[in-house]
Order: sequence, then structure tokens, then C-alpha cells
Amino acid sequence: MTADEPWRWAPLEGIPEGAESWALPGQVEQETAWARHLAELKRDAAKERFMQAWLRERVRAFAVETGQIEGLYTMRHGVTEQLVAEGFAGVAGAHTVEALGDDTIRGLLEDQEAAYDMVFEDVASGHALSEHMVKSWHQLLTRHQETVAGVDLEGRRVAVPFRTRGQWKIQPNNPRRADGRVHEYCPPEQVQSEMDRFFAEYELVGTGGYPVNAEAAWLHHRFVCGHPLQDGNGRVSRLLMAWAYLKRSLPPPVITAQEKTAYINALELADGGDLKALADYIGGLAVVSLIAANQLARQALAGRLERPNGNGGRTVGETYYPPAK
Repeated sequence: MTADEPWRWAPLEGIPEGAESWALPGQVEQETAWARHLAELKRDAAKERFMQAWLRERVRAFAVETGQIEGLYTMRHGVTEQLVAEGFAGVAGAHTVEALGDDTIRGLLEDQEAAYDMVFEDVASGHALSEHMVKSWHQLLTRHQETVAGVDLEGRRVAVPFRTRGQWKIQPNNPRRADGRVHEYCPPEQVQSEMDRFFAEYELVGTGGYPVNAEAAWLHHRFVCGHPLQDGNGRVSRLLMAWAYLKRSLPPPVITAQEKTAYINALELADGGDLKALADYIGGLAVVSLIAANQLARQALAGRLERPNGNGGRTVGETYYPPAK
């Protein structure tokens, strides 16, 4: 594919040869340390709860950022940090550029958090990844999303009612890029067979002993390449990325709106056949997050149950203290 050619959909491919060596420097050591820390934290309920509170903040960060990446809303940085620290009840006056009401924003955020929790529960069930799971995630994820962006016969952008929650798409959803090129996704009539292939191939990928970043990149990219849903494909693909990490009791990486350019570039490199570029990107974020988790775990195990929050507040034990006004 050259720079001036449209991106054309092709049937799903398996994981590239050599992907078993895609772990980043220090990744295995950090993962091993995290497993050890989790086991040690379980011996002290207060220390474990302290760590779980930090992990819940990562879930809220995931929920906030996954919607921002898709342009559902745009939060000021300070508002984002407040929501991560305090929860979504404080969403009043978030002032997104999309001029959404507080109830709408709260609904989107809570749905995205609930969908993440559903992924966690599905992992805990021990059942294999399935079409039913993914459709259930999507139905919950989009519960408060009433419209999707569309284009009318004259090429104007319009809001189209969202009627296919928890279902594969029934109409094409091929976007036109800023440079005028069309990005072609899987045709609706081939979605079912393509997704059957996706789940069948994942049975091999998910049990193949690949590094978690390689598995996560394959899940993310192969799903989003097909774009089998009317809307929400990016959000579901990031839940699939999280699935790979949660399956190994690892905190999933959080891709932020500030990192969107680098993220999209990694996805486009994967479109061109370089899936390792996406695995490196995802893995790099995950290692940074895991280093922070291990540092906090060592602190908790040493009995220092106090930490700053990103919004200027502070958590002491299980109690959160907002920043002084």
C-alpha cells in the first residue's frame, strides 16, 4: 500500500512469526515482581485495600480516556484528574467542547467503567473469549450513546440514531480521512464469518505463550481492522487489549487522549503489516504503569499507606482527602 492509496480491508491474519520474542526489556521482570507483590499484599487486608484503591483509579482513568480518544467528549486535564481521583459523581460542570450535559457525560463514563468491570468478571469466570461476551460489552459500553456520526447523500456530517447496540453492523462504516482517502473496513455481509475467524484464531493466540503486549496488540488490531460494529469499535478493541492483561492479573495500560497521535501512528503501522510497532507501543505504556504499581506495592508492604492523587488530593489508608481550596 502506497501513501496515496486507500486502505483496503483484507481478511484477518494470524499473529506474525517471531511474536514470541516481542516482550520489551524489563517487562518480564516487572510482571514477575507484580505477581510476587500481589501474593504478599493478600496477607494484609489494609495493605491490599490501599493497593486496590489505586487500581480502581486506573480503571476510572481507562474509562475517561477511552471516550476522549473517540471524541465523545473532551475534558480539561484538571477535570480528568478530578474524576479519576474522586469518581464520576463530580462530573458536574465538566465543560466539554461538545457541550454535553452532565447526565449524558456521567452516563457515558459509568457505562465505560461498567464495561471494563464486565471484562474483569468475564476473565474471572474462566470462560473463553466469545462473541456473546464482546457483544455484551458493546451493549453496556454504548448504553447512554444515542447517536453516531454519519454522512448524508450530499456528503454532510449528520448524527444518526444508534440502533445496533450489541449487534454486528448492517451497513458499511468506511470513514473518509482528512486527506480524502477512504479507509475500507470489513463489508457487513462478511462480518459474521470474519468474527468467527477472529475468535477461532484467538484460541491459538491466547494459548500460544506470547508476551502479553503481543497478544494485546493482536486482539486490538485485528478487531478494529474489521470494524464489525456500527460504532464503538475503538472502545471495544481497547477492552480486548485490557482482556489480555487482566487474564494475567496485570494492570492494563491506559492510552490517553494526549497520546492519541502516537497511538494512531502505531495503529497505522500495524495496518501496514508492522504489528510489532503496536505491541511495542502498548507494551511501553504497560511497563511504565507496572513500574508505578510495583513501586506503590513496595511502599504499601513497608507500611507507608499514603500517596498523592493526580488532582492535588491525597489518599491516606483508605480515605481520600481532596485538595485544599
